[in-house]
Amino acid sequence: MILATDNPAALPAPPLTAAPSSIALFLDVDGTLLEFAADPDDVVVDAALPELLDQLDHALGGALAILSGRSLQRIDELLGRPHLAAAGSHGAELRRDGTIVRAVRDSHGMSALRAYANTLLADLPGVVVEHKPDAIALHWRAAPTMAALVEDVAQRLVRAGRKGYRLQHGDCVVELRGIGADKGDALRALMHHAPFAGREPWMIGDDLTDEHAFEAAERSGGGGIVVGARRPTRARYALADPAAVHRWLAALAAHLQETTA
Repeated sequence: MILATDNPAALPAPPLTAAPSSIALFLDVDGTLLEFAADPDDVVVDAALPELLDQLDHALGGALAILSGRSLQRIDELLGRPHLAAAGSHGAELRRDGTIVRAVRDSHGMSALRAYANTLLADLPGVVVEHKPDAIALHWRAAPTMAALVEDVAQRLVRAGRKGYRLQHGDCVVELRGIGADKGDALRALMHHAPFAGREPWMIGDDLTDEHAFEAAERSGGGGIVVGARRPTRARYALADPAAVHRWLAALAAHLQETTA
């Protein structure tokens, strides 16, 4: 079954034909499961979402994971599902089987850069500085005219960090990140272990940061499902927005339950 009404910009919506034991599902958070907010702390979690995630996790035998730029702590605060496999901070933090198997630690260098970022952006109204375990995210969604100034600050931060940091651009955000893992690395790491191993991985995400996971999923026999109209993309399928994602996930959960009944 294909949800044709959820089909933006010529890419088809993903079909619902998989058997529960054949696929692994990876989900981004902001812009995918949740609508964006001007301040990332102001996002709203649909009351039905946590239970829907539980249904999918059960139907997939645990082969469901959250891959997000947010920290593991913040993912759990939002979704209330610390038992789910997850990668936080773009893969710098990783949890499987309920245990954190990779975690970042704030370094002295990052601490100094955090203070520098706060100083540089103190007088830019509407710009939000979000501190993550291994990143500093500069958001300008509420202040679109500040985009160039924020980009300049980001460039100054990466220069101040010398060779240990890089910039990751997203939707109205740029992040200074420690050089290391990305969402593709996190997906590959999880695919080496049960219950993910041997399955076909599918990643749903909206942002440029999700392209790493789309590529990793494709190389493992699966693929990507992009949310929204951002193009170009490696994704094979598309869903219009988080509401469409919720509808498709609910339909997938029902399909998987019917398959195993």
